[in-house]
Amino acid sequence: MARQLRIEFEGAFYHITSRGNMREKVFFEHKDKERFLEILERTKERYGYLLHAYTLMDNHYHLLIETPKANISRIMQNINTSYTVYINRRYHRSGHLFQGRFKAIIVDKDEYLLALSRYIHLNPVRAKIVERPEDYKWTSCGAFTGKRANALVGTTDTLSYFSEKKRKAENAYRGFIEAGIGEKESPFNEVEAGIMLGGKRFKAKILKLLDKIKDDAELPQIKRLREKIPIDRVIEVCCKHYVIDREELLKKRKKGKKERQIAIYLSKALSGERNIAIGNCFGIKGPAISGIIKAMEERLKQDQNLKREAEHLKGILINE
Repeated sequence: MARQLRIEFEGAFYHITSRGNMREKVFFEHKDKERFLEILERTKERYGYLLHAYTLMDNHYHLLIETPKANISRIMQNINTSYTVYINRRYHRSGHLFQGRFKAIIVDKDEYLLALSRYIHLNPVRAKIVERPEDYKWTSCGAFTGKRANALVGTTDTLSYFSEKKRKAENAYRGFIEAGIGEKESPFNEVEAGIMLGGKRFKAKILKLLDKIKDDAELPQIKRLREKIPIDRVIEVCCKHYVIDREELLKKRKKGKKERQIAIYLSKALSGERNIAIGNCFGIKGPAISGIIKAMEERLKQDQNLKREAEHLKGILINE
């Protein structure tokens, strides 16, 4: 099973979920949920994250977390490990409590904070546990509507979308949440590659971070996140940039030329095609592509002008 991608940077914003192994319960009594909230409070103090919303259901939980430090993996490892140890001791059991690792979706906070807050707080309503979300004790909803004090969550960022006056904002938030009851649309319908929720600018920011990961270390999520750009389009842009026609660029005797090598390098980076397909376009055998890519990577490390040139062409292709 492929390892999951964790995107970490200062100020990152995540929707976190963790489910019980085989979808079985992780919270057996109210006391278990109380202990979990105590663990959240302790880890907040230790790791300095911000909690914007939460819901605890019997067999899973949802958290909306912002990390001023780039430390989501450490945070979640501590939370889930601490809670698993508690459950195993309390109920004299052993083994895994949660189903694999936690799921983290990196989110554009400015665009999706409100939608995710509503989604998380409506969980017990969708499960038909309560009719009104603020009536469920094990969510942070009451803190946003003024019904229940809760120092664990930060409400300022969310309520600021409605009003600068606290009471007015709380009333408006209540209306906003209740307006979502019965809606079938989910913000997660827009998640890309199972790891990212955001618009084009946010995606470009995330891809820039992912560019630091070498091709041979790429995870499937990264490859799905990147838009596939046809090899023919890469060749077209390179020909235009270098003022050279297609036939000239593809000539085998041009194999040592910079423009041809950059075209091959960008084709590999952006098309998602296998080496054999790229080789067919450039009239060389697939295995030779690997050598060209490695040679270009070394050149790009040593030649900053060449690196800027390649980045400029990549920017044209990605942003067009």
